[in-house]
Amino acid sequence: MNRLVLISLATCLLLSLSACATKKPEKKTPDSEQKVKIPTAFEQLSLKSEAKTVFEDAGKFILLEGSKCMQRDNGREPVTIVQWIEMPGYVDSGTVVLNGWDLRYVNQDREVNSMRADITHSKLVKNAGSTFLAFEAQGKLDDQNRNDAFEFCVFYTAFGYHSAEIGATIEEDYNGIETSALLEENQGAVAIVEYSGHKGTLKKNDAIAIIPRGFDFQFTDAFECEWRWIPCKWGDRTDYPLLQAAYNLSQTNTAPNLDGSPHWTTQTIFKDNSTRAHRIKTRAAWIRGRSVKLRADFLALNPRAGKASTCRKSVDGVVRTQTVRINELPYDYAIPMLTGWNLTNECEQQRVQRAGIWIHDIRFDPQSQRLEYKVSSILRDRDGAPSFNSAHRVTVLGLNRLSSSAQQRPPGVRLKIRE
Repeated sequence: MNRLVLISLATCLLLSLSACATKKPEKKTPDSEQKVKIPTAFEQLSLKSEAKTVFEDAGKFILLEGSKCMQRDNGREPVTIVQWIEMPGYVDSGTVVLNGWDLRYVNQDREVNSMRADITHSKLVKNAGSTFLAFEAQGKLDDQNRNDAFEFCVFYTAFGYHSAEIGATIEEDYNGIETSALLEENQGAVAIVEYSGHKGTLKKNDAIAIIPRGFDFQFTDAFECEWRWIPCKWGDRTDYPLLQAAYNLSQTNTAPNLDGSPHWTTQTIFKDNSTRAHRIKTRAAWIRGRSVKLRADFLALNPRAGKASTCRKSVDGVVRTQTVRINELPYDYAIPMLTGWNLTNECEQQRVQRAGIWIHDIRFDPQSQRLEYKVSSILRDRDGAPSFNSAHRVTVLGLNRLSSSAQQRPPGVRLKIRE
């Protein structure tokens, strides 16, 4: 009974007050080919998350991963997924990482107005008898008319620890920090969003690492008149085929700025064959402390322009999976974070049936100091041809115990990728 009360209270904290009130039935669109029942937040919380334990050092640290998919009849509202993960009693600090997303139109391929995958809230709830991590994720894929059913899958990694063992504090965990920008056509295809926190927030010996939480891309309104029964209006929303979508969250190093403020930069690309005005929103949290370590990778975002000179039209676009191994990590615990990705159609812009990239099947062995994960990606229209290209960037968040000698281990890293 106490657990149910805690979960209900956490849900009201995660969601707006309107979500905790009686929910009105959703109006069904007349042209939707497949009707989908949308469960309420409390209906979702009747079942515990199916997250699986990746690694646990009992009494000190636990790492879990999971995913959840849900559909909606139309694109007028985002899919909202609420999850709760039961944590061991020793956990008094923990959070969740957005480690992937998968969006698809249920019935057909379409042009795109907006794409979104976002963990909007996260909270660790604890009392004498129960400890659990609750979070809310939202996803959206819509075209100009917002009439098409779509599915959103969120892929997440959660971790929790005992703060007496690990010197780290999670900041801005509940709402995250949202940054936004409007990119005009004459500003180029790469948007750059920066965040600088308040002066004096961090101590000189604090190390920081940025935790990815989400993105939201949307083409700005412009006049575009398509043939349809309802007359066009000047303020109608626009949609376009997709050539490239990309995201790259980066920080220069784990040290704060000289004035003691946290700082990070996000680069994004969202375009068809041309460069269009669009809005960008990103979300992140961060973790600080003397136990925090970081291994950053590199991903260069280069915008594509128009049709490629070579094009393999006979190659189908199917889910592509790689296995990545990172050796000799000098950390007691390692958490992979998907901090960058680049999805491009191989030949030119295409309508979208499915798009996504996610990491999964994480394995961590502290004895051999090795981290392994798989990364899967997809970008396709209805027939899946031509194919697509993808690249990703994973930043490893390292945590060392306060009593550990891991900080004195050599920092050499060997990276091996196999198909």
